[in-house]
Amino acid sequence: MRSRLALCARRHGRAVFRYQGHIGAALVLGGYDATGPHLFTIAPHGSTDKLPYVTMGSGSLAAMAVFESFWRADMTRADAIELVCQAIEAGIFNDLGCVLTASRRWDAMVAR
Repeated sequence: MRSRLALCARRHGRAVFRYQGHIGAALVLGGYDATGPHLFTIAPHGSTDKLPYVTMGSGSLAAMAVFESFWRADMTRADAIELVCQAIEAGIFNDLGCVLTASRRWDAMVAR
């Protein structure tokens, strides 16, 4: 069985590729289908990658440091949500181009 999310990532990658980088969108596509969980990145020039965890954007290096330090394959859902919140915070607060706000806590929105 082929993954529907992989098909979606390929289609988005092809659509973005047609514009040769003139669409400045770095996308993260994730979900769960009949073949299991999937997480993809789609770069502005159209390339795609399937990885266990991903970061994109100006704060991605700090966010990736959090994932590389604390990600485990056997994480519970609650632990994974907390890790994502920590990665987002690291990305925001270590990004020199980011405007900081009074709120220092991110809540993960999880679709069911």
